[in-house]
Amino acid sequence: MKSNRPINLPLSQVIAVNSKSPIAMASILHRISGIVLFLLVPVMLCILQTSVSSPEGFDTVFNNVALRFVAWIFVAATAYHFVMGIKHLLADLGMNEEFNSGRTAAVISFVIAAVLIVASFVWVMF
Repeated sequence: MKSNRPINLPLSQVIAVNSKSPIAMASILHRISGIVLFLLVPVMLCILQTSVSSPEGFDTVFNNVALRFVAWIFVAATAYHFVMGIKHLLADLGMNEEFNSGRTAAVISFVIAAVLIVASFVWVMF
């Protein structure tokens, strides 16, 4: 008799199964980008406070490559989270619910997010 009880899979097996589907990867990375945004908000507020406190603070923030890289990570996570959020909202409205259209929407969203992430790198770092 087959049991209908759920089984606990190791993380490596979950990743191996989900890495083959762009739909699953889009969803997982959307959650990760949300966590990154949540964790970086206090850091970005501290950087903002330093940059507006004085002209020296502004120079300190914008001449520090590490701080600009952290700012880029925040902007990149925001861009990715926004694009995938729009994709998820459209799916909630009933669009792209079939496997093929969902896969196409995920790939298009990845391309748009990649373009925004590269553009944000150029904007923040140079």
